[in-house]
Amino acid sequence: MDRDELRRLWREAGASRAALPAPAAPPPATFMAAPAGSADALLGADLAALGLPLGGWSGAPEAVRAASQRYAGWLAAAARETGIRVVDYGDVAVDAADLAATFVRAHEYLADVLAAGATPLLLGGDASVTVPALQVLAGKLHGRLGVVAFAPRLDLEIEPGRVAASRWAQALELGVVEPRNFVVIGERGGPEDARARRVCDALEARRSSVADVVDAGIVTVAREALEAASAGTEALYVSVDLGVVEGVDDPVGLSASDLSVALGIVAASRLAGADLCGVVPGDGYGVPGAALAARLAADIVTAVARQRA
Repeated sequence: MDRDELRRLWREAGASRAALPAPAAPPPATFMAAPAGSADALLGADLAALGLPLGGWSGAPEAVRAASQRYAGWLAAAARETGIRVVDYGDVAVDAADLAATFVRAHEYLADVLAAGATPLLLGGDASVTVPALQVLAGKLHGRLGVVAFAPRLDLEIEPGRVAASRWAQALELGVVEPRNFVVIGERGGPEDARARRVCDALEARRSSVADVVDAGIVTVAREALEAASAGTEALYVSVDLGVVEGVDDPVGLSASDLSVALGIVAASRLAGADLCGVVPGDGYGVPGAALAARLAADIVTAVARQRA
């Protein structure tokens, strides 16, 4: 066989390889390996995960989903023992240049979840993810809503344009949340937040700083928060800003273990909804922020499952 014939055979072999179909891409990870669902699939679900990367890292929901595969066994075990059903309802498309249109889309997704009788678990995004959730809940609930927020700031500004910083002021204006049922745990603001603290105290809302948690202990603080938020309310909303954890935004904060314990306590009430926000790329508390968010989300799922037991 001469060299030309050998080259011809190589060319033909290359063409054959090129004609082979590319290997199929693996399906994207879903939250805790739960089934991905359309609106119809929400029927009968207890909880629906929904990505809403408003104002923050656009890859946060995807990263949390990937990290949550570690806890897929938790969900499978909880489903066997309690019958809990979780659905991943995908992501809301975010248009950073058109916040109003994004909120409309978020309202539609959230309305689907609530109409099916499921509890929404929002994966953000910055703290503004709370606002559309509470706006939709305000139109669905018959009674008052209690709020427990694990957050490093009080977010009580009155300028609506700063959505994340004014989220709880907007919640109070909706009329569904009363100040006496509003609790913030883990606040560590500096002197520039003194005005917000005065406003919070004047409203007679409850706030527990990092120092308060150290002094009283996280179990006591969480139980008191649950008692205050639940008094006379129909349901509870829980928000977790990962910036509250030490080492994420600031060396001072709650420990990841304390936050996990507290979530297990406050989420034992009837949840109307929950969000995990402030998920950023890189490390937080010595582990990737998405991994921390995934663990806390798994704690919420476990608490919801316990209510079914």
